[in-house]
Amino acid sequence: MKQVLKMFVPIVLVGLMIAGCGAGVREDKPISEVKSEVKAMSVEQLKTTIAKYKEVIQSKKTEIDQLAAKLKEIPVAQMMGEEAGKIKTEIQSITKSVRALTGILNTYSQALRNK
Repeated sequence: MKQVLKMFVPIVLVGLMIAGCGAGVREDKPISEVKSEVKAMSVEQLKTTIAKYKEVIQSKKTEIDQLAAKLKEIPVAQMMGEEAGKIKTEIQSITKSVRALTGILNTYSQALRNK
């Protein structure tokens, strides 16, 4: 039980940090909505939004690195176990989120280059 708590407390803390610093950052925002939104944005607004997305993406990559380190600590004999499975699932979920955020970030970056 202590091992489970040691594993999930940092994950929860990082999640709270991401939620707090990611104001206005949505990974479920459709690209078509972003493309419409950027038309009305100033260069400064685009730069601010890009910075927010970069910050959240970096936080998520740090979280992936932390989970990967925990996964490496698990003995090979237990790699097919429940604990390793949960970590792998969490890594996949965060990776999917990073891909979505990166797609949105690229749209904002392209709009900035075009202004």
